[in-house]
Amino acid sequence: MGSPLALAPLLAVTAGALIALLFEAFLRKKDSEIPAALAVAALLAAGFFSVVSWNEPGLSSFGGRLVLDPLARLLVVIVIVLGLFVVLMSLKYAVRMGLALGPLCGLLLLAVAGVMIMVSTRDWLIVFLGLEVLSVASYALTGLRLHDQASSEAAAKYFLMGSFAAAFFVFGLALVFGTSGRLELGSAVTGASALAGLGLIVSALFFKIAVAPFHMWAPDVYEGAPTPVTVFLTIAPKAAGLAVLLRALSPLLRAESAAAVLSPALSVAAVLTMFAGNLAALRQTSLKRLLAYSSIAHSGYLLVAVVARDAASLVFYAAVYLFMNAGAFAVLIALSGRGLERASLDDIAGLGRRKPWLAAPLAVFLLSLAGFPPTAGFLAKFYVFGAAVREGHIALTIAAVLASLVSVAYYLKVIVAMYMREGETESEPWLEDPALYLVIFLCLFGVVELGLWPGNLLTLIRQAFPGPF
Repeated sequence: MGSPLALAPLLAVTAGALIALLFEAFLRKKDSEIPAALAVAALLAAGFFSVVSWNEPGLSSFGGRLVLDPLARLLVVIVIVLGLFVVLMSLKYAVRMGLALGPLCGLLLLAVAGVMIMVSTRDWLIVFLGLEVLSVASYALTGLRLHDQASSEAAAKYFLMGSFAAAFFVFGLALVFGTSGRLELGSAVTGASALAGLGLIVSALFFKIAVAPFHMWAPDVYEGAPTPVTVFLTIAPKAAGLAVLLRALSPLLRAESAAAVLSPALSVAAVLTMFAGNLAALRQTSLKRLLAYSSIAHSGYLLVAVVARDAASLVFYAAVYLFMNAGAFAVLIALSGRGLERASLDDIAGLGRRKPWLAAPLAVFLLSLAGFPPTAGFLAKFYVFGAAVREGHIALTIAAVLASLVSVAYYLKVIVAMYMREGETESEPWLEDPALYLVIFLCLFGVVELGLWPGNLLTLIRQAFPGPF
């Protein structure tokens, strides 16, 4: 008999999604904020159920196929906070860009439900179900700007590439099950067919996380999607995919025979991802595309935590990345006008003089993404790289540090443009968007707080993961 609390967060967001979509269908006033209020209520309810069950070890349902263990619970809370940020960012943005809040909020909640399913299971079949819920909702979210050619092209590319990734996943699943007769994550894999199947599954997950060489879709999709949707796509699929990889590969990495092949392969993928993202970001003039390539590089840093089998540093990095990445994109949204997005280096030239209250937070977010102390980004990288050193991955750590040094160039390029270049002199109209400015403030507070006083969150995470995963 399963525990109702194990399903409560998932049921809350799913019910919220259905109600938001129904309200959109029957509302006469299409610019109503009722769907957003419903989405916030559903996410807060899911967060409440997650916190209530915090001290309940291993809540499960469906015969143990859905398990609300510490890793799932922490990542569920992170994705709930992300969902709240995205809804708040979208309130005025949707009006300026001509988007309907009902479909956006409903699809967002369905995508959150897909992430919850993925991080809460130890069964490959359930992972696939969650992955498809997340993917289908993400395809639709990417193409929500119906009259924008870039958004439509991004959605089409995401759908086609995602369909191939889903096919790889299913074919790999068939090979693993046909050889071993088991679908549990982390179960022993023997034989050429099963190994090939596991490779196909990992490749499909690499696509969702945007790990090289399966990352080529990401910049176009992240740039073409509505900016609040881009915030979700750069964070949530990474958290879900990396949680699945951690559960599936940690038992294999503990075995010397499997680790001898798997660990170098994952390390090479992490290094390629870090350098592919950072080197490509160096020549970008669009801030949205620059942050897209930056997101690819951060997938590589997060993959280092999987190689080190350190769930604590993975969760802490995911939490920090939520604040600094969402904050940077929130500032871009604040710079957007009616029907257009200001996202180039020329648009932000002189921003430090024109709008210092936006330039200063953006500078802090960029410095944190680069890993400068005393921001939270520095501590996040320090804990991930420290975990890799403890496990003996010295070469991987050196490569990660060098990749971080490369990233400093393009982050500082943006700060130089804001404070040391002349921009347009005319004053842009003040946009009344209290919800968006609240998100920027909360992200800034999170980056500074977790950089200077990370003890409370680290204590909570270390209690959940006292040792290697």
